[in-house]
Amino acid sequence: MKLNQAEFAGKLGFSRLATISDYETDKRAPDIATLRKISYMGSVSLDWLLTGQGRVSLLEAGGAGSAKDGSTAYGGGDFVSVNLYDPATAGPPGEFPASDPIGSIMVPAADCARGTAAIRVPGDGMRPCIMDGAIAGIHAGDKRVVSGGLYAVWLNFEGITVKRLFAYPDRIVLKPDNPAFPETAVYNASRSEEFIIGRVAWVYQKY
Repeated sequence: MKLNQAEFAGKLGFSRLATISDYETDKRAPDIATLRKISYMGSVSLDWLLTGQGRVSLLEAGGAGSAKDGSTAYGGGDFVSVNLYDPATAGPPGEFPASDPIGSIMVPAADCARGTAAIRVPGDGMRPCIMDGAIAGIHAGDKRVVSGGLYAVWLNFEGITVKRLFAYPDRIVLKPDNPAFPETAVYNASRSEEFIIGRVAWVYQKY
């Protein structure tokens, strides 16, 4: 991807074009948030941007690719930036993620796959496994249900929610880990083929 200074400044959200010139002439250095954006935009190793050492391109490790959600997955021991979305506005399956990200999170590359996105999980329904405000990584390409696994699903009356799924011949039961919250049964005859957004691959949270 080739960008001139004006285009590059726009991608980084800068209104001052001279900032890019200052970077190029070593008059000032970008902060870590800007370096993360540059790393993602150019598929350049954050380690290389910070130290000038190691592998330059994230794509050299093989198996890399950019997903529509804005994450980049690749092999190796580096970190990648994964876009974070609000589950209330991220959109249903097939459109996910339909909104602009509300932020990003750096995660180990080994924890990502093509199409990984992150959502913030609100509420206490999944306590004690998932706390209110936790960030969950969703592998949107993995929709195969394994009973007892954690999945992000779309409910018309709720939007995106994270639940533990149990598969039965005629239905899928969405079970919160918190017994104070009710289960929800989604019957095969009434559920959309795109009911499941993806498997929860990892969770970052504070206890």
